[in-house]
Amino acid sequence: MEIKATPIPYSKLREDRLSWSSSPSGEFHLKDAYRIANAKENKSAIQPFSGVWVWKIPSLPKIKCFLWQCCHQSIPVRALLAERGMNISPICPMCNAAPETISHALRDCPKAQFFWNSFSPLVSTSNFYGTQFLDWLRINCRSMQHCDVADLDWAILFPIAVWVLWLHRNSTIFGKANIHKDLKAESLAKAAEMAYMGIIEKHKQTKAKIQVRWLPPSLNWFKVNSDGSSMGNPGLAGGGGLIRNQDGEWVKGYARSIGCATSVAAELWALRDGIRLCISLKLLAVVFELDAKLVVDLLKKDMEKSNSIDVLVADCKEGLKEIPMVRIQHCYREANKCTDALAHRGALMDQDFTIFLNPPSDVVFLLSLDSAGTLYDRLVTSGLKVF
Repeated sequence: MEIKATPIPYSKLREDRLSWSSSPSGEFHLKDAYRIANAKENKSAIQPFSGVWVWKIPSLPKIKCFLWQCCHQSIPVRALLAERGMNISPICPMCNAAPETISHALRDCPKAQFFWNSFSPLVSTSNFYGTQFLDWLRINCRSMQHCDVADLDWAILFPIAVWVLWLHRNSTIFGKANIHKDLKAESLAKAAEMAYMGIIEKHKQTKAKIQVRWLPPSLNWFKVNSDGSSMGNPGLAGGGGLIRNQDGEWVKGYARSIGCATSVAAELWALRDGIRLCISLKLLAVVFELDAKLVVDLLKKDMEKSNSIDVLVADCKEGLKEIPMVRIQHCYREANKCTDALAHRGALMDQDFTIFLNPPSDVVFLLSLDSAGTLYDRLVTSGLKVF
């Protein structure tokens, strides 16, 4: 006998999918399937879905998944395992004093409380431990408090701290824990790493308009602005820069044709030429300013001579040692317009290297704007100051 299946309308499939996602346990169980099916006539029998807020917090996906499991009692702590019929003691192995529920493991155990109290004054004993466990998770994961020690929001630090505590619990139970491990320091380090890698949701970052201008150096100091240009990265590259005194007056400028190179290599070549020019002029106090933040960071790191970039960095560092007083700082490109023109000139010129005793014609107007203190608008992440 042939049995023909009756096609199910798409609208019905969609309705079932929505109902299935409302499973209160958050997991796929046969019992839930029958319960949802039998609730067809009694919609109120389906419990409201909980824990949606977990997926909106600023944290790593694996930590969001862990917190989701916490909300749905799916973490394998001893009390739950014993309740499900496993031959295991429900007592917490960390304190040996109470059944190990999820709330006990992550908050109520004396070992856990010792960890949380290390975050004082963010953690207040009366407010921090006095709520239901699920409310405790939600409130802290969505907190507006700020941790001044790490310069991080508590909403970023707290989920990672919960995760670190859980991993330490597992390591202790399975005999792999380091008894001298500083869990607070580890939590702060992981949270800072996550924040600086830009994993925080973009909607948390707001933009603000600031005004940027070129600033002359201090009394008896000189300022070198440099810039690199690469048409293609890598591509046809050039570098350029200029030296100005405390009054913003032109001392000397330069441009170099580099050939085919990356933008970072072009930036380093331009900086190197500026350093060498300062040494030849026997300048005693020089501020080096460039709009390539990566290059500024490279100059502050210890690197080995393993490739062409590292060799250029090392050469720049050696040259800086020959100048008695040196400062290196980053600027926005709006405050570096003169050197941008010189870098483009270098990329297109025939000669290898040129020194300009006077400003080239295409730089004269830009130079006058800098001297007049012309302000330029720039959008930056809110909280930054005018540079």
